[in-house]
Amino acid sequence: MRKNLMLLLGLASITILLGAIHGSVVVNEVELNPPGDERAHLPFARAWIELYNNDNKDVSIGKWSVSTSEGRSMSVPEDTIIRGLDYYIIPIEPLWFKYTSEILVLNNETGVEIDRTPLLNDSQDTELSWTRDPDGRDTNSNEDWKFLASSSGF
Repeated sequence: MRKNLMLLLGLASITILLGAIHGSVVVNEVELNPPGDERAHLPFARAWIELYNNDNKDVSIGKWSVSTSEGRSMSVPEDTIIRGLDYYIIPIEPLWFKYTSEILVLNNETGVEIDRTPLLNDSQDTELSWTRDPDGRDTNSNEDWKFLASSSGF
């Protein structure tokens, strides 16, 4: 019995340490459907994903990935660091979001899920984006998200 208790305590400690290593990085804002014609590859008509680090400590997010509910995935460059209480913008290739409704999942370099958005829908082709309000709010509720004016990086 004592051996099982020690094993459980050890596993709990590892879980806590892994959470501390990753800080509190969340998907903070998403521009699914930017204004303009993405097919024309215009620089201002770009979708993007904003990550936010809720912690005071820097977090290495190199090789983390973002995937969509539609099966697409992309990786963050290898040596990427997101500073404490700062943002990291992932520019999205034109038409990467094939649908105007998506769920995004943020995974660390080993594939462990760090964060997930609710189903986000943007069919308006405007300068509005889905954002956590206030920045970094993570109560695991759809109420964390609002459809507001884009504020990429701040």
